[in-house]
Amino acid sequence: MTAHSSSNSTRIIFPMILILVAVLIFQLNLNSKIFGFSILTLSALLAIREIVNSIRNPSSSAIANGNVWVLASLLLIFLVSPLVRNLSDAQLPLVFARRDTETYMNQVNSLASIAILSTILGSRILLQSRTKISQVGYLQPFRSFKPSIGVSIVVFIFWIALYFYWAGNQTDTLEAIFGSRSSQRSIGVIKSNGYLVDSLYGAFGVITAWLAYSVRENDYQLTKKLLPVCLIFVVPSFFQGDRSKMVFFIVVISIILTGSNRKVKKSHMLIALILIPLIVVAPRVYRQSQDQLSNLGSAAFSLTNIVDTFTQEDTAMAPALAILLNDLGSKIPFQYGKSYINLVAKPIPRTLWPEKPVEFDTQMMRVLFPTYAASGVGFAFSAISEPLVNFGLIGVLFFFVGIGILNRFNLERLKKGQSSGSVFLNAWLAGFMFVLIRGNLSVDFQRAVFPLASGLVALYFPSAKTGKTHWL
Repeated sequence: MTAHSSSNSTRIIFPMILILVAVLIFQLNLNSKIFGFSILTLSALLAIREIVNSIRNPSSSAIANGNVWVLASLLLIFLVSPLVRNLSDAQLPLVFARRDTETYMNQVNSLASIAILSTILGSRILLQSRTKISQVGYLQPFRSFKPSIGVSIVVFIFWIALYFYWAGNQTDTLEAIFGSRSSQRSIGVIKSNGYLVDSLYGAFGVITAWLAYSVRENDYQLTKKLLPVCLIFVVPSFFQGDRSKMVFFIVVISIILTGSNRKVKKSHMLIALILIPLIVVAPRVYRQSQDQLSNLGSAAFSLTNIVDTFTQEDTAMAPALAILLNDLGSKIPFQYGKSYINLVAKPIPRTLWPEKPVEFDTQMMRVLFPTYAASGVGFAFSAISEPLVNFGLIGVLFFFVGIGILNRFNLERLKKGQSSGSVFLNAWLAGFMFVLIRGNLSVDFQRAVFPLASGLVALYFPSAKTGKTHWL
């Protein structure tokens, strides 16, 4: 065995050992929280190392690496947010009042560690097998074709028509599109038909397909024309205070613009850090307080509002998961894959299928927080919860190993050959990681499927019609 192969084996064996330790801590459910926090700290250090190495890697841009978004999101949810809450002595939101969020915190930290380590493991497994995969042809580069104008127009109009059909059936159309979350709730805006509400994603997918093409062909004039159009799609989510959608759109645009081999400049990273409060804090302040836009700039940089952003419901997935664990196996039975039926069932109207499965988060809310669920209030339990409820620890392990492999596969294919298709596909899947880790696959999958389907149709309809290329 060569030194190089030995080093590669160690890179895989070490996270596997830590995963076994995390599983042991989870199963023992020890009273002392030091064990769970210790394994989480070790996992976090390994994750930070992965992120830093990706940033320093001269061969690719870290922003295009979906695993960077997975690891950063897990760290924010399970390490940074609890630390900010403890350091600021902030109280948990009222929704968690009189609920036990401490007993299972050891197990929560173990689960977070398993998710972090499994993502790293999946990435390293594929990276070690990269040469073999390339030899069998799975990483052959896409060929670039100009998107079909006709198909693009038809697909774009289809999705926009669906979106305005949904908005037009609300009490106030403009309020449905541009109103804040609190004002929408007050007038009864209905968002249960996710495939209609999220049809805006499908239309945006067409525009980003053209943006990927313009970047791939170095058509700067077309890129300059498309960027303002892309940013228009961000406007409704900002006014609605929908940060997950807003950040998702911005991340996708940024990944497309950087590609895989365009290093993000330090000055751009500094600007991004400065803009984070405006992107993350300002929409939350606006949707809750209805502050005038002129006041949002100062409100976004308020220390109180920044701390609240890290301590309120939107980042309280760790205590939510602890509450879920308390009832797992009793009030919440293992589903053995049943929740994933929603992946294919969602587009089917409930009028045609009255017994259609309810979304995973809705199921959990009805069991754990029935009062809030009855009033239409909901929040996410993190991407760890759904595979856990379906298949237990083995579900979490395989889910995040799969994510690690998928993101590494897309990144390697992007580095192999930057076609417009590979740029587009990687941007939406890598950007989706931010949404997925905060939510769940069966709840949020259409946010990636809609734009991917419409964008790929626009990009590859001519080639699929003439059979000139193999692009999968």
